[in-house]
Amino acid sequence: MNRYFRAIGLSERVTVSGMQTLINQVLSDPVYRAYTTNSDKTLLAEFRTEYGKGFGVSVVGEFDDDDKFRYSYCYPYVTSDIISTEQQVTIEPRLSDDMFAGVCDDLKVGTTIIFRLQNVIDCVKDSESIGRNVADLTGKTCMLAALSTEGTIMLPVAKTPKDIQIGRRKMANRTRLMRKAMNGDDDAMQDLTMQDMDTYAAISHQLQTQDVYTIVDTYFMPFGVECDLYSVMGEIEECEKVVNNVTDESLYRLLVDCNNLRFVVQINSKDLFGVPAVGRRFKGIVWMQGSAVFSDNTNEDYGDSADAADASDKSDMPGEDSGNQSKDSDDTEKL
Repeated sequence: MNRYFRAIGLSERVTVSGMQTLINQVLSDPVYRAYTTNSDKTLLAEFRTEYGKGFGVSVVGEFDDDDKFRYSYCYPYVTSDIISTEQQVTIEPRLSDDMFAGVCDDLKVGTTIIFRLQNVIDCVKDSESIGRNVADLTGKTCMLAALSTEGTIMLPVAKTPKDIQIGRRKMANRTRLMRKAMNGDDDAMQDLTMQDMDTYAAISHQLQTQDVYTIVDTYFMPFGVECDLYSVMGEIEECEKVVNNVTDESLYRLLVDCNNLRFVVQINSKDLFGVPAVGRRFKGIVWMQGSAVFSDNTNEDYGDSADAADASDKSDMPGEDSGNQSKDSDDTEKL
């Protein structure tokens, strides 16, 4: 996912040597750290550095028997503090042992949402505390955020207050039918099928005289072969211009409402066509990320965790002594 470094203000292509330099910078001066042990008694760690408000670079890896940190992967991230969905979130391990995806069936968008799980340490920590596998965890809520490298600003569809009220009523009715259909209600399945047929017929007729984007207000669809990439279009509820503190590149941080699914989108101003504003629509390809809440006592402040306190006794941990880190840069090796 190197191309998404552009979305956090690192528009210069990150090469192999540049990636190693970037990782060393994160390890030498992280804004916070998280530690925990897995079932193999391996000490897992995550280090993050911020380049601005709510975005930066994360490095995840583990410590070997010699207390040397070996990184597994590095990726750009953007965070959100807005709850996107309260549907159940399941966790699926990916190819790497310390990389996970969140999976959520949200009725509002009508498709399964798959996203890169950001709070990996919380995930492993909760699974170990209850003595179960990570795949057995279920999250209560999740906060979604996305990075984008291509987007377009579109004008909104003209609506009266009555149109908005009717649209909300239809959405609530469709959500109710989908919930019943998921529970095996045959009548609800038939009603949904008839609604889809009526909608298809109406749109086919309207497309003869109207533009598709005046008919389709929002959409949320999987894109390409990557499971966490989506093609989206939604209304902009909040718009903020932020700056990368290192490169001084300007970025846009948008809060997008897509079929009542609200999530943050961050994009480089160079990659955005048009001027964003509240009420207008964002259309683009996004890489979905998110944090899942597994329990009421999930500790978001990694610095106060018991595992972090135990791990801080290690004398050669990255970030404890930036001078030692610069001398021991060879200790950081890719798995």
